[in-house]
Amino acid sequence: MTRGIENLNEDAGGKEIHFVVWVHGLWGNPGHLEYFVEQLDEKHGDQIHILNAKCNTSEYTYDGVDICGERLTEEIMGEYKVLKDRNYKVTKFSIIGYSLGGLVSRYAIGALYDDGFFKEVEPLLFTTFATPHLGIRREDDTTYNKVFNWISSHLLSKTGEQLQLIDKYEDGKPLIHVLADPGKVFYKALSIFKYRKLYANTYNDRTVPFWTAAIVDVNPFDKMDKLNITIDKNWPSIIESIQLKEESSTVDTMTLAKNVPRYIIAGVAAPIVVPIWLTFALSTLTVQSAISRRRVQQIINTRTREGKHVARVSEASPFSIVASDIEEGSIEAAMNIKSLFPSGPTSPITESAGETLGKPTGDFSNMIESCNCQPLLLLQAQKDALKHLNNLKWEKHSVYIDTLNAHGAIVVRNKRFYSTGKDVVRHFVDKVFVT
Repeated sequence: MTRGIENLNEDAGGKEIHFVVWVHGLWGNPGHLEYFVEQLDEKHGDQIHILNAKCNTSEYTYDGVDICGERLTEEIMGEYKVLKDRNYKVTKFSIIGYSLGGLVSRYAIGALYDDGFFKEVEPLLFTTFATPHLGIRREDDTTYNKVFNWISSHLLSKTGEQLQLIDKYEDGKPLIHVLADPGKVFYKALSIFKYRKLYANTYNDRTVPFWTAAIVDVNPFDKMDKLNITIDKNWPSIIESIQLKEESSTVDTMTLAKNVPRYIIAGVAAPIVVPIWLTFALSTLTVQSAISRRRVQQIINTRTREGKHVARVSEASPFSIVASDIEEGSIEAAMNIKSLFPSGPTSPITESAGETLGKPTGDFSNMIESCNCQPLLLLQAQKDALKHLNNLKWEKHSVYIDTLNAHGAIVVRNKRFYSTGKDVVRHFVDKVFVT
């Protein structure tokens, strides 16, 4: 099999296939996942059919996880109908979400479950890469977190409200909480997948920090200079284990010297990049706010007339605003400007001695517990979501990519700039993906 409807046979004669869906993130488009899709197709293309979803490209990702999820559901069902019409028998279904795409995927599988899709097709693999499962609200009282919370809640329209857990999706509860409610279709759908797996960046991902991507309430990687890290010898971006360093008064002068260029770049770039970015972003708000609100309301009105899943879709706040048509990566660049300032010497990296192919990488629970970290300040809705999601079995992988923006690198969003993440792609394609 392969990807794209144009490559399908007119009559497959009842051939059984595994339907695999890829979902990009905020500000995204299918091109962000092109390298990943190519690698999966090259390895498993004869057994799978790939849909690299395009229904929520670019500014449409601002309309809310629920609206995006409904669009994705329609695109999946449209592709499924074509497969059936051409006499393919879809026996398995897997979905891989990157960043916001992971939340959109969690919504979409709930809608598919509600529509009876999984009575016909086996839900096999659910995977996320750098997905904010617990939202992105940060309660720590720091200037950076205050600015981050304001930007994400005020510049990203309905989606920003949901990621900040300030929306009232159902019965006064935010969408993040509802998606993880065991009594809702979204959780029920997630629970019936045979495998649930996730990848979480540990370093230089200010967009989606480790704790929310890994569904934990601690961040042992917040102080990288206090850790000894062992990486997988086959995939050097995958962390095998961590240990707290013994107390030492010595300073790693080599690492400090290595980081000097980052301090220089930050000192020069920050006063220039941030004001330009803010001016550019804010200049789009008035027009794009009206467009976003109107678009969401039109969708709700249309669904009301057609009787389609209105109960699953919430209205946008009348005061929400959106920064649309912002050049790819500009918001991430501003959020990641702090990454130019290392918190201290980076950790010594060693390779694991043993062969790990075919076995889970590291013991995630023991690794987290070994850090002896204080729990993060989370909202009660985040704590509830964390508890319910972790009642399900997950295979979790911690990723260490030493680059200024690990959020883009984890899926090799751009082959020219993010080549350091290619071994994460190989890890998934060669080891984690199941057919």
